[in-house]
Amino acid sequence: MPKAFSEKEKEVIRQQMREKSKHLFELHGLRKTGVDDITRAVGISKGAFYLFYESKEELFLEIMEQMESELRESVLEHTLQPKENARHNVRRILSSFLLTYDAYPLLKNFSQSDLDYLVRKLPAERVQAHLNRDNKFFDSFIKKVKREGIALKVSPRVAMNLVLSLFLVSLHRHELGEDGYSETMKILTDLVAGYLTEGVA
Repeated sequence: MPKAFSEKEKEVIRQQMREKSKHLFELHGLRKTGVDDITRAVGISKGAFYLFYESKEELFLEIMEQMESELRESVLEHTLQPKENARHNVRRILSSFLLTYDAYPLLKNFSQSDLDYLVRKLPAERVQAHLNRDNKFFDSFIKKVKREGIALKVSPRVAMNLVLSLFLVSLHRHELGEDGYSETMKILTDLVAGYLTEGVA
């Protein structure tokens, strides 16, 4: 059986697991990084790993959600430009969101096949909890836009789906190629911003 850890040791080990696993996931990807790789990097036994996480996928999702929380906080704190029209302001928020998203290699390289793999490996309730986090963020995003004085011309549900569609496209960036992806997202963010705010000054 793995040794018992003090609460202080648990805190230190969990932090090391997140930091070292993040590096391994960025370097090798989700599927090619094994529990053995993580335990060697941290210096714990394989049995000890399961005292902290049920699977490497659970650890990966926790790391990803931590990054997403930082990203979302920065977006919700984004200041709009009062002299710009509604379309430009919404486009600026969306572009800033995507650029900041790309600053995290783990998020930038996350693909549709990685998402499919996570959904297969994780318990359904854990996947649903993640989706609930996404929905809560998009709700906060729409409320922020409205607080900034931008009246959207579509329902919150449609607005959320349009913004979400941008991130679904990002899951296929490797298929589009980096130049193709950048050009496509520039056009899509402008189209989405325009549709959300059409007729709004």
